[in-house]
Amino acid sequence: MDNSFLLEALSAGEWTEMGSIPRASNDTRLLVIEHSDRAVKAVYKPISGERPLLDFPSGTLALREVASYRLSSALGLDVVPPTVLREDLPAGRGSLQAYVEATDDDEAVSLSAVQAIPADHTPIFALRTEDGRDLVLSHAVNEGLRAVAFFDLLANNADRKAGHVITGSTLPSTDAHDIGVFGIDNGLTFHADEKLRTVLWGFSRTSFRAEEIDALEEIVDMDPVLNDALCDCLSPQEVQALRERAETLLTGEFFPEAPEDRTVIPWPPI
Repeated sequence: MDNSFLLEALSAGEWTEMGSIPRASNDTRLLVIEHSDRAVKAVYKPISGERPLLDFPSGTLALREVASYRLSSALGLDVVPPTVLREDLPAGRGSLQAYVEATDDDEAVSLSAVQAIPADHTPIFALRTEDGRDLVLSHAVNEGLRAVAFFDLLANNADRKAGHVITGSTLPSTDAHDIGVFGIDNGLTFHADEKLRTVLWGFSRTSFRAEEIDALEEIVDMDPVLNDALCDCLSPQEVQALRERAETLLTGEFFPEAPEDRTVIPWPPI
């Protein structure tokens, strides 16, 4: 994917605000960015529009969005759409992330009746609707979703809902090469305390692969370039906690199981 063009466009392109994105918990807007005679859509989250949270410092969610992209990119995971921090936007400083156009067959995570769970999915939990229907949330066990789940382990993602996983493209293209699986809405990440809440528990007890072990070792070693990129957005304590998580995961050698002493599914999960 042409991330270099997207980063240039997000950082310096001319923007036009199209309006608010509905159902977002914080101020979230759709912008069209024009750069080098091309136009792309982007999601803008101004720091001024963040709702205060009890467990995350105020005014830091946009920074965590940027840190998420930087970590994903540095490790070659490429599961977070290109994201920059920009000052000259309509509501001031905030994160600007390339918009992901979902494909028609975007069924990485699904909610279905028990007898209709897709063949390549693993069930995560069951629920009963207000009208008495029994449904199961399941997700695919594929390379793209595994990369998102691995990223979430590292970033300590406290809010990986089903709707935050999108199969699609960040460019206006139908080329299959540009299609990927992306994790969006990464503002609740990198807390120093254990916070992982996700619907992607289907990889639990799966041994890490060589490239995942390499990524964990890269975080533990934390070269100055990566350290500076993360410390630009996170506190030193949060960066150190990231290194300690990676070290713990290396010792365990596999995707951990969901702990039983706290909430492990975000609410709402969809």
